[in-house]
Order: sequence, then structure tokens, then C-alpha cells
Amino acid sequence: MVVSIWTLRQGNRAMQAARAFFDGRGYLEVRTRSLRGTTATDAYIESFQTSCVGFPDPFYLQVSPEYAHKIFLASIHCEVPIYEVARVFRNEPSGRLHSPEFSLIEWYHPGVGYREMMDETEALVRSVSAELGVRQWHSTARFDDALPIDVDSEFERLSVSEAFERYAGFSPLGLSHDALYEAARASGCRVRSDWSDNDLLSCVLVECVEPHLGRERPTFLVDYPASMASLAEVRPVGMVHGRECFVAERFELYICGIELCNGYTELNRAEELRRRMQEDNAERVRLGFEAVPLDEALLCALPQLGRLGGNALGWERLLMLCLGAGHIDEVMIQV
Repeated sequence: MVVSIWTLRQGNRAMQAARAFFDGRGYLEVRTRSLRGTTATDAYIESFQTSCVGFPDPFYLQVSPEYAHKIFLASIHCEVPIYEVARVFRNEPSGRLHSPEFSLIEWYHPGVGYREMMDETEALVRSVSAELGVRQWHSTARFDDALPIDVDSEFERLSVSEAFERYAGFSPLGLSHDALYEAARASGCRVRSDWSDNDLLSCVLVECVEPHLGRERPTFLVDYPASMASLAEVRPVGMVHGRECFVAERFELYICGIELCNGYTELNRAEELRRRMQEDNAERVRLGFEAVPLDEALLCALPQLGRLGGNALGWERLLMLCLGAGHIDEVMIQV
């Protein structure tokens, strides 16, 4: 598939608008390394691994500049917000929405949390769309019957608990493993009792919830169960079913069913992150993948970060929505 000159010109205009957006808000553009000695421990993201002459340990093509950004922010004492237009790599199959090599706009704003980051994300998406004269977002990459969404639509904020209740018939908060398994079965999902809680939650999310998100208006899915926190901070929400419950200050944005970004109030507690990384590695081994080394430089940097909001947005996916593309190859040069 050959990308048209018109698409490339529109992509250039969109990138200029994105840079102007961040520059106008006092952000510093940075460029971090794509090749590092550590990578994300996420059990469901596989990195490309390589070697370097003179170094005995493996190197990894980065799946995100997140770790490098946080280490850099700690080194400058979080004096300014930063952003990067990063080329990243994930060892996964290609598809309508997936390419092993793609672009992220990733940014970090000291002193704010995930709610302010959602405001900023909405403003960025609207700003880029306005520069291109877009009146409707549209793509059939996720759903063949997806309808256009007007760019002046209100952005919805829907908690995971509310979304599960609305589309799967139950809230996952406070449920024991057995109760979660039975609820997932009752929602129509084909699940097994020996799956982890996150396996069950992910299955219901993918099969029952995500097909409804962002179909009529842009939707932020927020406040994930604590077990799905990833690198987000968590907060208590009270007792549910006799258990003290916590949610992660995490969000994802869906437009026309397409997941555009993943943002957090960033976790800044090193021991908690170490625990999560160790759990990730145990899960990787269970799934048949190699454990990856922990990023000790990141763990040392965390306590210096303070309150921090962060987000990573798939650049090609935003272009697809703005230009009406149904496949990621329509907005990427594939040579």
C-alpha cells in the first residue's frame, strides 16, 4: 500500500500543529535513546532484543520512551514539562491498527494528575483536528460499521466500574476471584477458573466493553481496578462487598472504537513499582516469555519525581481518525 502525497502533507501539518500545541504550553521537546539495556516488564508487550559489540548483556528497542523520560525528569529536578515524538517498537503481529514500528507522542507534566492530563489530551486532539479542518473523526479500522463522530462532541468520562455495569452487567470492584469468574461467565465470556483476575478482567473488557466505547462520542475510560494499574498511582474508594477497594488513576481514550492513548497519574513509589515489575516478570514466565531486567535507574529516579501526569498517544491512530483511514498502512510509509 502506497501512502499518497496528500496524506503525507496532512501528516506534516498535523505534526506541526502538535508541536505548536506543546511549545505553546511551555513543554520542552526531547529525544531519548531507542536502544537501551532495559525495557518494559509488561507481560503482554514483547520487545525486540538485540546485541551490541563490546556489551555482554542484551539491548532492547524501546516500546515507549517512558522510563527514559522519568529518569531525565529526575535529573533536571522536574523543572519543565517534556514531550517526545518517539519511534517505538513492539514485537507483535501487524493489523489494521498495529505495526511493529510506529510513533508515539509521549508527554509528562510535573505537578498534575490524570484528570488534568485528560483535559490536555482532549485539547491536543481538538487542536490537531482543527489544523486539518476536520469536522468528523472517522475510521473503520476497529468496526466496519463505525459512524463518523463530530469533532465538537462532548468527551465522555466513564469509569471501568460503570462501563462493566453498563455493558457486562456487573462491577468488578470488591469481587473475589471466584465471584469474578462467575460474573465473567454470566456476561457471555469464555473464561477459565484458573485464569488470573487480570486475565478475566481483560477478557470482559475486550469482549463486552470495548465494542461499545467511543462509538457515539469520544470516551475516556478511567479508574481501572488496582490490579490493572500498570505504572499508575492508586487511591482508595471505600469498602465494596466487605473489601477495601482501590482504583488506578489511569485513563484510555476511545474514538470510533479506536484506543488512542494510555495515561496516568504516575506512580512515584519505588518499592511499589519494584513489586509490580517482579509480578510482571512472574507473569511473563507463566506465559512462556523471558523475564526482563529491572530498570534500577528508573527505580532510583521515582522518588524525585513528585506528582506527575503522563500520557502516550498513538500518532498514526490519530491521523487515521482525522483522515478517515481504515488501515494504519494508509498513513505510514512502508519501505
